[in-house]
Amino acid sequence: MATNLENTTNSISNNMGETVGNLTHTEPMDVRYGWYGMFGTILFFQVLNKLVTYVGSPSFVHNKPNEFWKFRNLFISWVHAFIAGTWTLYSALAYPEYRQDLIAFVEPGAYALVTFTTGYFLYDTGDLIVNNRVLKQWEVAFHHAAVTSMFFYNMATSRCIGYNVYALMAEVNSFFLHTRKLLQMCHVRFDHWSYKINAVLNIVTFVVFRGLSLGTITMGMITPGERYRVSTIYWYTLCGSMFVMWGINPILFWRLLKNDFLRKDYQQVKTDDQGLKNGIANNNIKKID
Repeated sequence: MATNLENTTNSISNNMGETVGNLTHTEPMDVRYGWYGMFGTILFFQVLNKLVTYVGSPSFVHNKPNEFWKFRNLFISWVHAFIAGTWTLYSALAYPEYRQDLIAFVEPGAYALVTFTTGYFLYDTGDLIVNNRVLKQWEVAFHHAAVTSMFFYNMATSRCIGYNVYALMAEVNSFFLHTRKLLQMCHVRFDHWSYKINAVLNIVTFVVFRGLSLGTITMGMITPGERYRVSTIYWYTLCGSMFVMWGINPILFWRLLKNDFLRKDYQQVKTDDQGLKNGIANNNIKKID
């Protein structure tokens, strides 16, 4: 009897009336701050967009509007990945309670992260629409629509923030994934030391952080009783998203492994007689020291 009374006293209930144990942050956030954070983020990335445009085109995309848009969009995604990746690591380490309860536990820092990322995806979707890229990059647009709807719902209800924290672990890897593409756009060759270092970090963070993201969310979903703490639509939407991610990530990992580590060559110098006769330069990919 005493033990039951003590457990009842120590436990608290969140805004949905469910018991969540000894957690101390289960009160809903003020949604007004969510709106402020979301619109503030859209403004931040729009200003960054104008700043990159004002600075001008890098030499390797000079007079190539299509390539410059790709560079600008990728650079802004790289900035988001750095901020969100760092932020979500801090939230997960500072508040291990998110691992204990992915649904009810919420504190201001991670809630702000959700509003920040929601704003970024809305900004990037708008950028795709304004620049007529929706059909050309339909897979990105589809991803944004699915992710934004989930993040927006979580922001509006201040629920399932733990799912967002661990989902955004993938942004740690996205930082190196975007760095890889930026190096390629800068014509850095595959055997350059900077590309090699980033390739290793890319693979390591892929396994660790994308694996941690998928594993934690999946384990949370299959925990007995978790299914009934969210709406049916939310649950099946989350199941669909995880099914897709479990299918896509192994394919993406194999492509990275094949292209960066299982190559038969690294675009090195060609010294065959025919190449010399044709005047091919020793380095057929521009080197950036």
